[in-house]
Amino acid sequence: MAIAIYGFLSRRRKVEPAGISYEFSLVKDKLTLGLSTWPILKNAVKPIQIEEETEDSSFEWMDEETEKYKKYLSRLDPNDAKDQDHYKILGLTKLRCEATAAQIRTAYRQKVLKYHPDKGNAGDGLRSESVFACIQKAYEQLGVSEEKRRAFDSVDPTFDENIPDNSDVNSTNFFRVLGPVFERNSRFSVNQPVPLLGDENSDRSHVEHFYDFWYNWKSWREFSYLDAEDKQRGEDRWERREIEKQNKAEREKRRKRDLKRISTLVEMAYSVDPRIVKIKEEDKNKKLQMKERRRKEKELKEKIELEQKRQKEKDLEEEMIKKNEEEKKALQAKQQKKKLLSNQRKQLRDLSSNKNYWLDNSLAAENPEQVFAISEQIERLCLSAEVDELVNLCERLKDVCVYDDALRILRECSNPEASNNSKQSNNGIPKNSAQPNDAKTNYSSTNAWTHTELQLLVKAVNLFPPGTQERWKQVSGYINEHSGEGNKRSEKDVKQLKSGQLPPSNSTTVPINKNIQQQQITTTDIPINNTNNNQNNEQQNNVKNTEDEWNAEQQRQFEKALKEIPSSDAERWDKIAAAVDGKTKKQCVRRYKKLAEMVKNAKTEAAK
Repeated sequence: MAIAIYGFLSRRRKVEPAGISYEFSLVKDKLTLGLSTWPILKNAVKPIQIEEETEDSSFEWMDEETEKYKKYLSRLDPNDAKDQDHYKILGLTKLRCEATAAQIRTAYRQKVLKYHPDKGNAGDGLRSESVFACIQKAYEQLGVSEEKRRAFDSVDPTFDENIPDNSDVNSTNFFRVLGPVFERNSRFSVNQPVPLLGDENSDRSHVEHFYDFWYNWKSWREFSYLDAEDKQRGEDRWERREIEKQNKAEREKRRKRDLKRISTLVEMAYSVDPRIVKIKEEDKNKKLQMKERRRKEKELKEKIELEQKRQKEKDLEEEMIKKNEEEKKALQAKQQKKKLLSNQRKQLRDLSSNKNYWLDNSLAAENPEQVFAISEQIERLCLSAEVDELVNLCERLKDVCVYDDALRILRECSNPEASNNSKQSNNGIPKNSAQPNDAKTNYSSTNAWTHTELQLLVKAVNLFPPGTQERWKQVSGYINEHSGEGNKRSEKDVKQLKSGQLPPSNSTTVPINKNIQQQQITTTDIPINNTNNNQNNEQQNNVKNTEDEWNAEQQRQFEKALKEIPSSDAERWDKIAAAVDGKTKKQCVRRYKKLAEMVKNAKTEAAK
């Protein structure tokens, strides 16, 4: 039964792979019928994108079959297919590169139906193998592969590669001349859509995007269609490789030349574009405005700083004026105080002189050591005491008539502590009202010190301070030189008077306190100004070292300046000299050296 049934069943169709000859015959038949060869050639070449068949049955987008077109077809040679216009053969000169794949297939089918050798009357000369072969090659170049179509479009004979010269372009015709040039070159761009030139009303963002795009131009244009030789014609792979190498070199040259052409076009457009000129002008104005704003800010800042500086200078000037006024007032007060102090000193000296040092005339001549003690204390107080103290001292001494009371008051004012200690130490010691008789006999009346000699002694002691070489010899020489008396005083006489060894005549002997000679250098070294103008004139005329005489005020100023002005100051001695009234820099330096030597000698004597 199964066998019987099998005999009546229809045989199944068995599809087997066809060979190359079968495929060639099938392609030829499909081309003859105007059908697509896509299923058969899918493994041979890369297919183009399949699009829907055009529904336009009027074929207005195709060229008309004119006598000129027919003459063109009659002159075609399949061997010169590379030099032919494939779009013109298929009747697509109106569309060319803008034609779709569907339009290309439709045009090809129309041409096959009309010009196939097996169609129509045999007497028609256009229905030849050569014409059909040219139509077939045109379709293979444009409709089969996208790479082949791009290769032909890259060298389209109708494409205008020319760009205008700089002299032909200006701001007036810029958009009219260069607009079409950019538009026809935009077809070769890899990136789509391509920004076009625009017009004079285009905004800044569009202009900047346009030039940014064209400065970074990327083109798909390649020139393989113009290869001099086909590498497939090489006999072996080495020959084919050499042919391909030469072809690539020529393609690269043409590609670089085309990129340079585009670059030249963009540079020319950028240099002439009125919108770029306007943008640059706006940027320039913006920079100028910013620069002007910064300049104004800087001027305002400088003005504020200048005002602050002027205000500061004004404040400093006012402060200096105020300080100068204060210094002036202080100087006036100082001078007033100095004047009062000088007057009070003079009053004290005059008081002691008028009181004859609180001694009788006869006793003063016979007891020079007492006169010296009073004079020493007075001069010491004149140097150290203030105005109020001198006033009080003068008031206390006005009513004093006894020498001992006057000396006690002077010592109390000079050194209160030493005076108290002296009182305590003298409580158990009897007061020496008289000297031994043998002591009186050792000195004659000719050894009595006169008032003039005592004055000269005081001057000499201050003129030659402790530490001076052969001090007592110089003191005695000074007294003998200026006394004008025949009685010469020796160094021994001066030392005896200093030690209190000379006996007073009929009066209480008051030994000279040795502390007087051990005063501080700053006190003993300061010369005493004489109250008597005649004596001052005599000293100025006879003493060679008058410029080294320093009064108490000068000494105080000198000591204060030494403390306040550091030794590291390069102008130290100039400032010290300016701080001391009536003294130069040289005199201040000499004074300092002299004081240093005196301190050194005093330390040496103390060590002995």
